[in-house]
Amino acid sequence: MRRALDFRSLLIGGTLALVAAGGCKKEETKPAENPTDTVFADFAKRVDGYMKLRKSVADSVGELDPTKSQAEITARATKLANSIIAARAQARPGDIFTPELSALIATLIKQEYSRRSDSVRETREDQQDELPDFVPKVNQVYPTTYPLATFPATLLPILPPLPKALEYRIVQHYLVLRDVEANVILDVMPNAVPM
Repeated sequence: MRRALDFRSLLIGGTLALVAAGGCKKEETKPAENPTDTVFADFAKRVDGYMKLRKSVADSVGELDPTKSQAEITARATKLANSIIAARAQARPGDIFTPELSALIATLIKQEYSRRSDSVRETREDQQDELPDFVPKVNQVYPTTYPLATFPATLLPILPPLPKALEYRIVQHYLVLRDVEANVILDVMPNAVPM
């Protein structure tokens, strides 16, 4: 009788173990992340960090009344620029355009340029002839004496999106990240654009 109970216990225990094992889901493995998505997500996080800093600086500068004169708009932009530069006094190239992002973007831009027509390339070269001695630097106010060259529309879809307050610009072979209202260069990426 004891043997029958031991066998029954063993049988019930084994059955429960099988049911429990069958009821457990197999541990799912996550698909590998796309490296481009990872690099772009890191860039978005860095841009978001800047936007938070910018908001606190803009709040301290104060809102602009929409009926202000052009002189008052310019004065506020200058104050905003100076405040951003002071708040980012330790900013260096690569703080936002990391080496990983720079390598990826340079590759994407090079591929896009190889698909572009010669006439589009010539238009860009003509625009850059107007900026022969301007070397963009982090925390520099974009010189108002230099034109803001039109950014190639074919490049925008391949680059990570930006909030409205920021824009990409090309100066010679540099890709520049610029705060539109403050007119401050936030980061520069050398050798981003084929010469």
